Amino acid sequence: MRTFLVGALSGQELIDASASDRSRLRGYYKQLRESDHPDRLLAGWVPQRPVLKLAVAPSDLDDLGQDARIVKSGFSDPRAQIAAAGQLEVRVAAANLASLRRDYLLRPSDRPNVFVHLTDERSPSPLPLGLLLVDLANHDGVRERSRVAELLRDTSV
Repeated sequence: MRTFLVGALSGQELIDASASDRSRLRGYYKQLRESDHPDRLLAGWVPQRPVLKLAVAPSDLDDLGQDARIVKSGFSDPRAQIAAAGQLEVRVAAANLASLRRDYLLRPSDRPNVFVHLTDERSPSPLPLGLLLVDLANHDGVRERSRVAELLRDTSV
């Protein structure tokens, strides 16, 4: 159901969904749209792995943001419309993490400027809206979480 929900929020046609699945999805979507805190609902329904908090040299941040192995997400996705100068939020396939860490000297940090959502495989680019919503909903920042409701207003299931 999580996959169907993310797909539906992304505007994908859910060919494999049964009539009862579609009915449940409409109910979930209605709950999200009517909730005062849709970010909390979505984060509960689609939990994620902990985000890796890394640091890169500020001079390498732009190059990292253009690397083909990453997909911008969260506050770094232009649809989020969040200014976060000097920081980058991305999705990275687990198979690419070691080479990215080596190439950009990424290291764990208490003062990170790179936030990595680790995935099993490379995410599509641009990131489907449903995945962006999930990343924003699971964020620590108030402005990221509040953006979930705003972006939901522009979707339909």
